[in-house]
Amino acid sequence: MDFKKLISYLKSRFNCTKIYYYAGVDNENKKQLHFYEKLQEFGYLLRLVPVKKFKDGKKKADVDSRMTFEMMKYYPEYDKAVIFTGDGDYYWALEYLKEKKQQIWLIGFRKNTAQELKQLLGQQFNDLSRLKDKLSYPQKNEVDACLGSTSRDYDHNLSNKLKKVK
Repeated sequence: MDFKKLISYLKSRFNCTKIYYYAGVDNENKKQLHFYEKLQEFGYLLRLVPVKKFKDGKKKADVDSRMTFEMMKYYPEYDKAVIFTGDGDYYWALEYLKEKKQQIWLIGFRKNTAQELKQLLGQQFNDLSRLKDKLSYPQKNEVDACLGSTSRDYDHNLSNKLKKVK
């Protein structure tokens, strides 16, 4: 997915003024940090959750919890929302928002989106695979400035900058 095209699409199609990106962050992952820096440059408001590392080597970030919490916490501050997920765990939050807000849209891959979410949102569910042509990176023979080497462009102070992002 070309995230520069995505933010442009969300602004034009849904008239979004704030676009949040929720994700886990591992400050040791330079490629990931570079990606998040690019998202900030494009205009995304990053909502990053530190990745927890367990003794068995597994990693986890409670991104879903933060996103659900903030959808409810900031509920009075928005009248419409576009949510990207397929996770059925969001059902209760989306059901509540659907009842209370003017417009709620759900975007996800049809195959990977919980049936109950598709039923809940009905016509407000958009299959992300139908947007592939609009939101894909250029073909390999076309160059995208965002795809350059992350190692030579990496800002070594980025992890400190991202820690300040809430």
